[in-house]
Amino acid sequence: MTHIVRIFCAVLALCAAARLAAGQEVVFEEWRYHQPGDLLYDEGVHTAGVILEDFSFAIMVLVAQGKHTAIGAVIPGTDFQDSVTSTLTMTDGSARTLTVTGDQLRRERAKAPDMVSYSFFLSDEDVELFQAARDWTLQAGDQKATFPLAGSRIAVDAAREAQKISAGGPEVRDEWIAACDAAAAHPYDGESPVPGVAWDDMDADTATTACLNAYAAGDVLPRIRFELGRAYDKGDDPRAFELLTKAARDDHYPIAYNALATLYGTGTYTIRDLAAAHELLEQGTALGDMVSGYSLGRMLIEHSTGPDDIERGRTLLMDAAEAGYPPAQRIYGQWLVDGTLGAGDPLQAKSFLEKAALTGDASAAFALAQLYIGESGLDPDPKAYLKYLKLAARGGNEAALEALSLD
Repeated sequence: MTHIVRIFCAVLALCAAARLAAGQEVVFEEWRYHQPGDLLYDEGVHTAGVILEDFSFAIMVLVAQGKHTAIGAVIPGTDFQDSVTSTLTMTDGSARTLTVTGDQLRRERAKAPDMVSYSFFLSDEDVELFQAARDWTLQAGDQKATFPLAGSRIAVDAAREAQKISAGGPEVRDEWIAACDAAAAHPYDGESPVPGVAWDDMDADTATTACLNAYAAGDVLPRIRFELGRAYDKGDDPRAFELLTKAARDDHYPIAYNALATLYGTGTYTIRDLAAAHELLEQGTALGDMVSGYSLGRMLIEHSTGPDDIERGRTLLMDAAEAGYPPAQRIYGQWLVDGTLGAGDPLQAKSFLEKAALTGDASAAFALAQLYIGESGLDPDPKAYLKYLKLAARGGNEAALEALSLD
């Protein structure tokens, strides 16, 4: 029951901290299968559980490739008892009670005041009864907690399905890793072996399912952790914050620093913190991530404290643009024209904007069209203007669509 002990020793501290965490859901009315980013998730273990308002919680753990199932609970109390009484109340009001004692009972001190934990293995019959029952009461002397079992069948069955994936061996693991890559890889992730998927083209449900299954297969790659975080974020799932935090701060996965910095910079799933975003971008850039370098360059220019910031930001943007990153090509091209980077350079701007536009960047195509109006330093060219305006419109650029409707 090593995994139960580890979970019990950690979760109470997490629950206490979660009271202060914005957007962190702590109390569950129904049982849930625990997935990456969930409060009760433990990597490499398949579990389902429920948390009550007093932070008592019950958890079912599938161990030894499905050969054993353990049930445990953390309940209010200060003294351990030598035995516990487990009572299942069925939907018809009948009850099944058993006493667990001796070597069958595991007792642990939880990392929270006045809380104790008990756990024991269940027979296959008892697992089925748990899934069919209305509630479960665990009593240890005067200590007692009753947990609803609503949702337990779906949650435990989901844990079993994930366990089957983890038992599938290398071929199954490789299959789900490939599916996760195909659905959620970043197009400019220097560590990824696949072309990647643009943000607008991602399907959150497909990507999340594939990457959760890749996670369930075990021996999780840092790339898969990042891609699951990206899939969560595409689906506006706040668990993205924890996954991307682990991918960056624990795995040191280069592009994850940019993704996490974006969350801090926009205040998504967390409190807005530009200093934290800046620090993360510095780390990602130091690891050679082109996207982090681009974002850091923009930040230095947009939040400049002096000419040194402007010059360093310009260098970072130019490096990313020359390396072929379309957003860098577009921003650098626009800023070469509008004076953000000093004296205008329409010819260099044209070169970078053309490269970005040819990759399908509609905003770059619209900016390029504006160069041919004749007020940017280039000679007016109505044909080129219309060409790039139409290209921008085909990409969905609203300003281009409006301009064409007026023209």
